[in-house]
Amino acid sequence: MQAYSLDLRERVVRAYEKGGVKLAEVAARFSVGQTFVKKMLRQKRETGSLARLPQRAGAKKKLSDAQRKWLAQQVKAVPDITLGERQEQLGEEEKGQVSQATGCRELQVLRLPRKKSR
Repeated sequence: MQAYSLDLRERVVRAYEKGGVKLAEVAARFSVGQTFVKKMLRQKRETGSLARLPQRAGAKKKLSDAQRKWLAQQVKAVPDITLGERQEQLGEEEKGQVSQATGCRELQVLRLPRKKSR
């Protein structure tokens, strides 16, 4: 979903600040949600700007690049161990304390097998 243009943001705030108009009417006039109007008014009040805010980043990675490289090498070298055993190895050898779910996700990202081969 694309962000609303700066021009639209400014027109919405100007229309509300002109006075004599309810928030719901401004939202209907510009085909935006009331929450958007409230958000723009708050942003203008707090920052003085209506420019798009930077996107928030997600959670930080639990494993470093070196630990991921080590994990990939271990999977290729010893493909027949379980995810739990890999988790223990990572904790002992690389000081990387992660859950099995995190280990599984990292293997998915690396496109490596997550299951013990038969």
